[in-house]
Amino acid sequence: MKCPVCLNPSTAPALTGTDVLFETTSREFRLSACAACNCLFLNPLPASDEIAGYYPAQYWWNASRPTLLKRLERIYRRFALRDHLAFIGAAASRFPGRVKLLDVGCGSGTLIGLLKSRGFEVLGVDTSEEASRAADRESGVRVIVGELMEAGFREGEFDIVTLFHVMEHVTNPREVLRHVLRILRPNGAVVLQVPNIDSWQFRWFGAKWYGLDIPRHVVDYSLKAMVKLLEDSGFSVVRVRQFNLRDNAPALISSLFPMLDPLSRPIRLRRRNVSESVMLAWMKHLAYLALVICAYPVARLEAASGHGATVMIEARRK
Repeated sequence: MKCPVCLNPSTAPALTGTDVLFETTSREFRLSACAACNCLFLNPLPASDEIAGYYPAQYWWNASRPTLLKRLERIYRRFALRDHLAFIGAAASRFPGRVKLLDVGCGSGTLIGLLKSRGFEVLGVDTSEEASRAADRESGVRVIVGELMEAGFREGEFDIVTLFHVMEHVTNPREVLRHVLRILRPNGAVVLQVPNIDSWQFRWFGAKWYGLDIPRHVVDYSLKAMVKLLEDSGFSVVRVRQFNLRDNAPALISSLFPMLDPLSRPIRLRRRNVSESVMLAWMKHLAYLALVICAYPVARLEAASGHGATVMIEARRK
């Protein structure tokens, strides 16, 4: 099949993998590679109803159970979003007045809640009704339930549209970015982030890398592929960052020790009908945090080499 990023008709089988993280299916998936833009994609690309079956309930993080552990995790997550906030803040600095921002795939709204407290006019869109309720309850922000292209946004409505870990989940990336271009003002900007298959981590772990998240990630990008996609969609890349506190080091540790990953672990336990004591949960969380802290120097070095585990990009309308 054609590459969904650059439409190159010449692609080749690259690797196979299974759902290591959430164990929603035992099926083996095949990924093909495009030599022209250096991306990977599930081949065949799954249909929307099939994709939905690979997402467990609460795939996004939330603090709906106000335990001490959840409160501490919330503090850590807010701290870890500092790089995201700084990157968005730099993009917003050139707009006069209050910036209107849409966050696509916002989950429970932690990021836009923080942006709202910094003076942004924010709105989220997410396919999960439960996430929408959590965003209102926990962060006091409005989230529209549904798909981006069905939300009815007006042309030129937003200064900034953010897509953090969204593009790897969509089978129609060119169509999504064309729609983003439509709802941005003439001087508007898109800020997005994706895992980077040109990273050391992908070379080390292959199909078991956390950043691939097979089969929920249907298209996997290199920096080259994402820049190509943005430019073909009417954008000019302004800035690129290959490190952030929230994602790079945790991806390394979750690849090495998937049994400790704090998002997927409880879902796997429920699926297996297994429970763990509060003390064991605390021990695993603390072990995970300690390992993540130890991994930060490696993640920093990886990013400094130009092969970071994620790429965060600001691009403006041409």
